Amino acid sequence: MGKDNGTIVAAAAADGLKSFYDYSQVDRRRMVKTSAPVFFVTAAQTQLLLAEARERGWITTGTVQSYYDAGVTLHMQQMASFDAASAVAAGDITTYLTNNPFNPATALQQINTQYWIASFLNGPEAWANFRRSGYPVLTPNPYVGDIPTGTFIRRLTYPISEISVNSANVNPVIAKQGADKLDTRLWWDK
Repeated sequence: MGKDNGTIVAAAAADGLKSFYDYSQVDRRRMVKTSAPVFFVTAAQTQLLLAEARERGWITTGTVQSYYDAGVTLHMQQMASFDAASAVAAGDITTYLTNNPFNPATALQQINTQYWIASFLNGPEAWANFRRSGYPVLTPNPYVGDIPTGTFIRRLTYPISEISVNSANVNPVIAKQGADKLDTRLWWDK
């Protein structure tokens, strides 16, 4: 974390690795193979959003725990969609829920952490929910750039090409939303 192509090789050597490919990566033989499915909105995510809605009092049906448990279960069952070798056994799902029980005192943290996990391979969705909820608790990327140390990127900036051909529309939007910087929060992220 915090490395780019110019610094990762030295970091891997300092960590005693043969190559930076020895760092943890997604399994290319199963999860990101060319025939792997792509999910935009899943049943697991929907159940976890229902759990949050119930926790916040936005809906009155069901229980937070039943939605939460269903969301975790559905995501683990979904793993088989990538490859048979990625399937999570029913007993392992039960064991996970037993060993990591829903706790009403940390409901929003648990729900949104599981939502982040259920959004694996859908980076934009995981990032949007992290910005919206603040969960999971993550360590800021130490990469030096245009954001203050210890913070997160909150939005993407407009590309120069958009500003050069559409400045009549882009500039008024920037004036309303705030500076065109990576750490400027969007209207829904305030």
